Amino acid sequence: MLNSINALDIGEPYKRSKVVKKVHRVTIVTPFYPPDPGGIAVHVYELVNRLTSFGIKCQVITCARNSRSLYWVKRMGDGLEVVGVNSVTPISFPETMRSFRIPFYSMFIRDIICPFDPDIIHLHGHHYPINWLVAFDQKLRDIPKVLTVHGMYALNPYNIGGKTIIEEIFNQTLLRSFLSKIDGVIALTRTIAKYISRYTHKPIFIIPNGVNVNVFQENLHRKMEYRRNYGLPEDRKVVLFRGRFNHVKGIIEYSEAAAILSRLRNDIYFLAVGDGPLKSIIIKIFEKYVNGQVMFWTPYERIHELYIASDIYVMPSKWEAFGITLLESMAADLVIVATNIGGIPDVLDQYPRKVLIYPPVTRSILYGIIDALKMTDEQHQQKRQDVLRHYDWENIARKVISSYTYFLK
Repeated sequence: MLNSINALDIGEPYKRSKVVKKVHRVTIVTPFYPPDPGGIAVHVYELVNRLTSFGIKCQVITCARNSRSLYWVKRMGDGLEVVGVNSVTPISFPETMRSFRIPFYSMFIRDIICPFDPDIIHLHGHHYPINWLVAFDQKLRDIPKVLTVHGMYALNPYNIGGKTIIEEIFNQTLLRSFLSKIDGVIALTRTIAKYISRYTHKPIFIIPNGVNVNVFQENLHRKMEYRRNYGLPEDRKVVLFRGRFNHVKGIIEYSEAAAILSRLRNDIYFLAVGDGPLKSIIIKIFEKYVNGQVMFWTPYERIHELYIASDIYVMPSKWEAFGITLLESMAADLVIVATNIGGIPDVLDQYPRKVLIYPPVTRSILYGIIDALKMTDEQHQQKRQDVLRHYDWENIARKVISSYTYFLK
């Protein structure tokens, strides 16, 4: 299987023959879509924007919570239709299950998809019931399906790597059966591709996440303006954490490292941006011990501002498949401190301004930040530009479209 992964990691083998059929209509099924935060929601949103800009009509089927009706439909111009299916989150333990959603699925979903007449159905996330239900629907079996795998293990928020026996059982049973119903897989990194190849012999395409490079590039000169807008000090190095406030993301360890460095140095200002079950604990740590502040999610259209206002980005995750915030940090030319685990080293492989740490504990994070501070004035402009071109959403979307054509009958 690794040979096929290698073959599909480059552009040319996406074409099954010299005659390439054009993609006109795509149904995208996703558990999350804006205003939901998080990597899958952002990924799908950006992909849909690019597909519609290329003249491809898109239908998004997503999970909606607290809806008064079984489902709702929003049409956004001629090129996009978003369908929200009322869903529930039945359990919240462990904390990684707080975003787990089960839709009230019925035949109305297929009745919405079939009239749209998609050339292909693109599913996002292998852990989510909405995708399983669409894949197993016999009335939709003749429509080609491709699955983007956004992560690997996702259950244990404390264990480094996240692997558990329960999830291994899931992989050997439900995941293997689910993969038998789809035609191919898109993996964000080679690490994910190797992981998923254990459970399927279907074609696997390695296409990474993307970032809106132009938005960052056009605003890099506004660093001090953004600091003033957010009340950040102009004479300190700003260290940023942005993500969910849960154990998986290492927010406790980051906050402890920030508290120690705040006692030792007065030239650093720490930010913790996000929300989640550990919010109250993080606020207490920052209020008592840290030179910095806790902020909640900023609107997506302003997401670049806090990155550009910062100098260092810290991702101390216990496990991470990709981490779209790494791309945003690269686009903002930050020095990145990140755990050497999962897909993180794949993403940062060619990026010169990085410090990889292991294990994701307070001591490692502390020394990682100290090393990063020494790198903040170094410049690697050309190398950075080369890396960013690889992750630009325009390039990523074209690769996704090429993968679609592989499955068209």
